[in-house]
Amino acid sequence: MHMYLDCTHGISGDMTLAVLSHLGVNLAPFTKILADAGIVCQISVRQENRAAGPGCCVDVVWEDNQPLRHPADIAAIFQKLAVSEVVRDRSLAALEALTLAEAHAHQIPPEAVHFHEVGAIDTLADIAGVCWALERLGIDRITASPLPWFSGSVRCAHGLIPLPAPAAAYLMRGKPVRAAAAPACEELVTPTGAALLHVLAQAFEEGPEGRLAAIGTGYGSRPAPAGLRAVLFEPVPEQCPPLGGSEYVLQLETHLDHLTGEELGLALEALAALPQTLDVLWLPGVGKKNRPAGLLRVLCALRDEHAVSVAVLRHTHTLGLRRQAIERAILPREVVLREQDALSLAAKAYTLEGARYERLEADSVREAAERLGVGAPALRFR
Repeated sequence: MHMYLDCTHGISGDMTLAVLSHLGVNLAPFTKILADAGIVCQISVRQENRAAGPGCCVDVVWEDNQPLRHPADIAAIFQKLAVSEVVRDRSLAALEALTLAEAHAHQIPPEAVHFHEVGAIDTLADIAGVCWALERLGIDRITASPLPWFSGSVRCAHGLIPLPAPAAAYLMRGKPVRAAAAPACEELVTPTGAALLHVLAQAFEEGPEGRLAAIGTGYGSRPAPAGLRAVLFEPVPEQCPPLGGSEYVLQLETHLDHLTGEELGLALEALAALPQTLDVLWLPGVGKKNRPAGLLRVLCALRDEHAVSVAVLRHTHTLGLRRQAIERAILPREVVLREQDALSLAAKAYTLEGARYERLEADSVREAAERLGVGAPALRFR
């Protein structure tokens, strides 16, 4: 299953966790995983209905005071979590990305990073929870929309900083962005959200392409009318490429039950003799009122629709003619001359699975057989 994250209205750690919850992931088992690793907290999920429709909000709460944690402290907690190696590796990678971004923003060594935002349990739970929830959903590929570029300022533990926050802006480098029409002082992309995208998103695209399976919406703590939307979809398998190419032809069909045997034979002969006709097929059967009937099918190029349609009507006097453009795969072919029995016989040469074949033309075989006074099979199957 693939996932597409529409970040038009922003992305944060709690919004990402909320959208995965809205898609059906039960976060209660993850709360126990955290508790077993020494992090006692509650992850509460509540339903939210805003302008963008129904969705979820997630709150991470704890009772006791938490110490300031360095990245190494959080990494040690991640190592204790009873999760798969994939979840652990993704969590550590997102933590490292966030650490390097904060270190760059404050021009300090990575090991010296100890901000409240980095050490808080909610950030820890958001990072590991998102990676765990993605595995629960069976997501094997993640893509995202271009990120919104916004402005303004926000006050945090280190004072008033411009938006996007320096750490978020650092993580947004190299990713497609577009101007957002958000009001000032509204943080659309948080450092944690940017770090998750930096690690998880395999491509940035304009939208999902495939068979839609589910849609979820995750709202953040800010009272914004829209949130982060996630789309689960199954990619449509690519069709096998044509063996030699493809082309569109016109298929003409009609049911006939009013012609005598002689009239039908003349009609089939006349239609087959048309230079614009690609193929003529008669499928006999029984029609209405138990009359002997059949299906006449004629193929021609799209450009010859009028001429061949008129010819079918002229030679059959049918009162209805179905017309449909269809695509057909064709093998590479060419007309060649094959020397046989001291004669040059016309043949179709074509390639199939890397091997070359030649098929004698029926008219050429017939003419050669008449000249030699032998049956056609004597030449065709020699």
